[in-house]
Amino acid sequence: MQSIVSVINQRLIGRVNPLVVSLDGGSGAGKSTLAAEVASQYGATVIQCDDFFDATITEDEWDSFTLEQKCHRCIDWQRMRKEALLPLLAGKKAQYHPFSFSSGNGLASHWVTKEPSEVIILDGIYSSLPDLSDVVDLFVLVDVVPELRRHRHNMREGSADAAWHRRWDSVEDYYFSALRPPTSYDLIVFNT
Repeated sequence: MQSIVSVINQRLIGRVNPLVVSLDGGSGAGKSTLAAEVASQYGATVIQCDDFFDATITEDEWDSFTLEQKCHRCIDWQRMRKEALLPLLAGKKAQYHPFSFSSGNGLASHWVTKEPSEVIILDGIYSSLPDLSDVVDLFVLVDVVPELRRHRHNMREGSADAAWHRRWDSVEDYYFSALRPPTSYDLIVFNT
């Protein structure tokens, strides 16, 4: 965590606008734990990218997508920009309905409210997509060997979660090899 704090401190010098940090990494890498730790240092605002999971995509559509399309489409980045990032970057409060598996339309009925701050953390895989380079100032990879990440994911979910792994492991592997290889990040944090 100290390496992230050190880089954020450097990037905040003389800065007027909020600093947007992407904490990216595969499922089970420990992104959310790290995001909370870093946020506590700054009173930072953390946006959980999973809150913007794109529930409008049917399973048949999903299965027809290429690996690259899946990386770009699983999160509704436009909704995240409009409802969370842009208000926060303007120094305003952001409010949005997070994703929910149990609702009929894919969105929870409750609101999530985020207050503006000098540091905004995007917590989630795919948050370092090149599509976001116009708003993200620091790209951080939370790196963990795939076997350990998958084990942590299964422990968090309380099962082997085989269906999830069949659907997502190849997408994550593609993302971190073709779209965002480790060398493309500003900082790599090894979270063993």
